[in-house]
Amino acid sequence: MEIAMRRLVQVVVVILAGLVSQSASAFDLSGLSKTERAETIRFAVNNSLFTLYHEVAHLLIDKLNLPVLGREEDAADNIATWILLQKKTPDANDTLVDAARGWRLTGDSFNNVFTDDDYASGYSPERQRSLQIVCMMVGADGAAFREVANYYQIHAARQDTCFYDYDMLDRSMRGLLPRESKGTRVSVRYREPGTRLRLAERILRNSGIFDAVAEEIRQGYRIDGRVKFTAKSCGEPNAFYDPQTVEIIFCYELMQDFIDLHSVDRTTRTTGRK
Repeated sequence: MEIAMRRLVQVVVVILAGLVSQSASAFDLSGLSKTERAETIRFAVNNSLFTLYHEVAHLLIDKLNLPVLGREEDAADNIATWILLQKKTPDANDTLVDAARGWRLTGDSFNNVFTDDDYASGYSPERQRSLQIVCMMVGADGAAFREVANYYQIHAARQDTCFYDYDMLDRSMRGLLPRESKGTRVSVRYREPGTRLRLAERILRNSGIFDAVAEEIRQGYRIDGRVKFTAKSCGEPNAFYDPQTVEIIFCYELMQDFIDLHSVDRTTRTTGRK
């Protein structure tokens, strides 16, 4: 994965060159500076990467029979965060920072208003998911991530107790996952995106994250049968694990959604309007 993440700088250059011929109405990026485009692409790729690890967590819970006491979606977020923290690289850390920001912005876009149905669902509120990522980060390494936790105004006392939350997660993961295992058969397929989602498909493919996460499954786990990684147009911004087909599906619309989310936030910060 570190190799794929280092490729991101070169990928951004390639994609930006190709955007010159794209219309502003199609992707709403042609009016941006190269720096702004690069920031948008980085944000979208990093949020997509966290999402992929979230779906990998569902795969591992299913095929390795990992116990889950609580909501599976919360467990999947924690596992995704843990996997990235194990890498101990600036790229992985940046992915977590962008993922926390992504959940925060998503919550803000809905004004963080929830009904009883929302609280009863299988998903925690977006802002809580954002702060949980940050709590795990500062719990894993207070010196490295204290500034991030302070930015999100997590109280100092809570930052200290995040250590115990992360320590429990770390001990659980190390105790549950096989120490040495590989050989899972994984197929990767990019389906035709159509004209509207061409940019999203190009960013996903050229970033290398989809293939790299698939390779991590091949080299890091022994899962019977075949695991499929499929990128496609779904008609909605989504990503999910299908236990019937043992398939991680990433929708091009979700990549586009991350692009739009960052664009809206940039416009809001620039103009001061929502």
